[in-house]
Amino acid sequence: MHAGLAVAQVAVPGTSVMMTPPEGFTIAGGFVGFESVEKQGSFLVAEFPAEAASQLSGLFSDQSGAAAAFAQKGITIESREEIDNADGDTIPLLRGSQEANGVTLEKWMALYVAEKVVMVTFSVPKDKALDEDAMKAAFASVKLAGASGEPGSDPRLAELPYELDIAEPFRLASVTNHTGVLLTVGPKDIDPEASQPQIVVTYTETAAPIGDLKGYAKIVLNAVGDDVTVEAQEDTMFAELDGVASHGAFTENGVQKKFVQIVAATESGAVIGFLGTAAQDKYGDLKDAMEEIAASIAIKG
Repeated sequence: MHAGLAVAQVAVPGTSVMMTPPEGFTIAGGFVGFESVEKQGSFLVAEFPAEAASQLSGLFSDQSGAAAAFAQKGITIESREEIDNADGDTIPLLRGSQEANGVTLEKWMALYVAEKVVMVTFSVPKDKALDEDAMKAAFASVKLAGASGEPGSDPRLAELPYELDIAEPFRLASVTNHTGVLLTVGPKDIDPEASQPQIVVTYTETAAPIGDLKGYAKIVLNAVGDDVTVEAQEDTMFAELDGVASHGAFTENGVQKKFVQIVAATESGAVIGFLGTAAQDKYGDLKDAMEEIAASIAIKG
């Protein structure tokens, strides 16, 4: 471990990023990343879907191109080099400066590409600049969950109020409000047309206990798509709770799909739900993985 770094890697909340920041830097309160009030420095972590890789990579491909692109943001690029990060990937690292509110800031920027694309930007007043080796070591420490091919290693899963194991071919696309999970099969993280198979897991606190789980399940299913048909429904155990499982078909954006929905509620009224959907010709191949994921879910503590 470099002498200028903190002791261990830290997961950045709400992202797939783990990083060992320099000593004195802690998770930021007002943005995604790390900050040090004493050093007036910050690491801003910005995460993008995989589709942004080609566009963002172009900004880092060479020094002259980077200089032209970042000049539009008032940043002067002074150097570009490549470093190896914790995943063994070669990472482009830019260094420059920027004038802001009468202060000259030192800027470092790096781009990481895995299942998601991450840009890490460091800013600090020039007169408080950190040791160059410590800076490079911090950027080299960045690790993206999913880059190792271990689907359950994503630090975002630790934020959830329930345990969840991801079975292939599904992968984690996003976590919402530290309670909701979207799993998908395919290259898109953002899929507004729902063209890919997906699993949505939700956890909702309610004001009062749910008395009619089947009625609640029906209300949720009515919002899934058009022509929703429940073909089978049975009582089941889900998340170590008494639940209801529904199986059926519906139409979404003109595509015939099948679904499995499971809902259960705690005595205090929290409702945990699972909805797996896929086109009819793909559902059979994914059913076992859906069932395996559903069986792994358990409310924490």
